[in-house]
Amino acid sequence: MSSENGNSRAAMALYGLAYLGAHLAFIPLLVLLIPRRVESIAPDDVTGTLSWLLLLGAVVAGIAHILAGALSDRWILRNANRRGLIVIGVVALGLSYVLLAFAQDFVELLLALMVFQAALNCALSPLGVLLTDHFPDCLKGKMGGIMNAALPASSLSIVLIGWVFPVDVPAAVLVTGLLAIACIAPLLVFWPLGDARKNGERTKKLATGSALLSLRDFQIAWFARLAIQLGAAFVLGYIYVLLAHVMASGTDEHSSEASSILATLSAPASLIAIVATILAGSCSDKSGRRLPLALSAATFAVGLALLSGAASLATFVIGYAVFYVGLAAFLSIDTALVAQLVSGNPRRGMLLGVMNLTNTLPAFIAPALTLLAIQTATIENVLAKLFLACAGLAAISVVAILFIRTVR
Repeated sequence: MSSENGNSRAAMALYGLAYLGAHLAFIPLLVLLIPRRVESIAPDDVTGTLSWLLLLGAVVAGIAHILAGALSDRWILRNANRRGLIVIGVVALGLSYVLLAFAQDFVELLLALMVFQAALNCALSPLGVLLTDHFPDCLKGKMGGIMNAALPASSLSIVLIGWVFPVDVPAAVLVTGLLAIACIAPLLVFWPLGDARKNGERTKKLATGSALLSLRDFQIAWFARLAIQLGAAFVLGYIYVLLAHVMASGTDEHSSEASSILATLSAPASLIAIVATILAGSCSDKSGRRLPLALSAATFAVGLALLSGAASLATFVIGYAVFYVGLAAFLSIDTALVAQLVSGNPRRGMLLGVMNLTNTLPAFIAPALTLLAIQTATIENVLAKLFLACAGLAAISVVAILFIRTVR
């Protein structure tokens, strides 16, 4: 793709919209629609049934993302870009929503979810690699911000879907799928990104020995993101439990209102995260450095530490806000840094698939550690310690990030 294409507003807007669509495909489904379906088909064991579905789905997602990334690397050797593979994934995604909409028992729902995860990652994996294929380094931070703003933005859709479809019906799943595909389709139909092979040749010519992929730097970036995502998994998975505990044991009354308070916090937290992702990515582009990544990881660690020691609602709210800002800024800048690390590498699709394991592994680690910890105590007593341990890991990642040399 030419530099004009890479800087065009149409390319940036359509790519950002497509990435929003990819997040709309799974956020409402996993947070609201699947749990609600499980509640209707397995009312006596909602937690256990849902846990098995999510864990097995995460296995398929992790494997499919790596395979799709590797396949897209081969695909681009024979084609001008990765669009065809994304189209295949989107078509399969549409079929998976039909299966999910009408699944009426555990086996049907499990099979439908596995098809969904395979299809989603067939589209999402090559979609993510487009950042390295088509956008110059001076825009990677900004685009990383736009891409990661899709997560909190898609979370807001849960409120809308829950309001339009207050009970579990097939239409809720089908409408969610149509909304996601409608956001991805314009990029595939109009495709303003050009030929990625020309971009790859240009990147190779410009690359120097110091700019080529450093395995050590990639490993550091992998560990840093895993540390941050593990902390995020604990917070997002158990924040309600922590809030209820804080309100029950601290000076705040009405602990039964924890649900409404958390719901009230979610909207402004999502908006703050959207702003933080875009600002952090743009600032890292303007500075020409990704050093703010360490600062955002430090902010994230402080937020976790505040949450772990929260004894009042005020401390909890401050910790939650600091956590969200740190997480949003980290993911934005980290997306740009990793994209720079793998740029020009012929196996960049597979490498980004390996990096994506930092998103799926926490889905196993967080609940597994929690289950082990509560063998000797209640979750309320160990949750603060787990949060503090994750804050410590995040602090270690701050130091590790400073040793990344390939990209400064």
